[in-house]
Amino acid sequence: MQVVTNLLELLVFSVRNLYNAERQIAQFIPSLIEKAKHTSLKNALKHHLDLSNQQKQRLADITSLINDAVSGVSFAPLNEEGTASEDKAIAGLTQEINDLLEMNMSTEVIDAAIIASVQKIEHYEIAAYGTVVSYAQQLKLHTVQGLLTETLQEEYDADNLLTALATAAINKESLPSGLQLREEFSDKQNTGTVEEDQTPAEHATVSISERTINSPGGRAGTSHRGYGNGESRGH
Repeated sequence: MQVVTNLLELLVFSVRNLYNAERQIAQFIPSLIEKAKHTSLKNALKHHLDLSNQQKQRLADITSLINDAVSGVSFAPLNEEGTASEDKAIAGLTQEINDLLEMNMSTEVIDAAIIASVQKIEHYEIAAYGTVVSYAQQLKLHTVQGLLTETLQEEYDADNLLTALATAAINKESLPSGLQLREEFSDKQNTGTVEEDQTPAEHATVSISERTINSPGGRAGTSHRGYGNGESRGH
């Protein structure tokens, strides 16, 4: 059993878990791409797959950076052969998605289910990366902090992108037909008004292409929940 005695060792242990998580995610996403129905969602998942592979490489680089920066330590490198364990949280989340998609689910609701499930993974990653960014910051490992912060921001952006897809189009397609609410819960109770320069939600649409994902100022580049200094909620 591995012994963790200080914050540096906890950082390396956490980075190793994240490496396993990204490896598992990269292996799992192709099956979701195949099952997704909307081209926009397929594009977003393909982008996520590319990012997971890039993020995995960043994590592999971090061990070497720590060995170079800190005297008297020699942590084993991260690689596919030497990192055989799994991140149990990701294993559980991917199994949950598989169980959900094995249900007798209509075509209209499959993409909504995929988005919700992938966002659970995103939120786990946001929490995990936010934590290791904080560790690196406290250890004054600024290069490591920068790499981890870059990945953290990418996770925020990916989460925002999935939210945009769900709320603008995909969730609406899976609404029950003929849905009627009792009067006390109906829109008649909503006295709010839509400003002239705002687009009503029911008229909003979104189409995610590779250009949208990668362009500066696109949805994947405008997260409002990331923090410039690499901090995350709770850390």
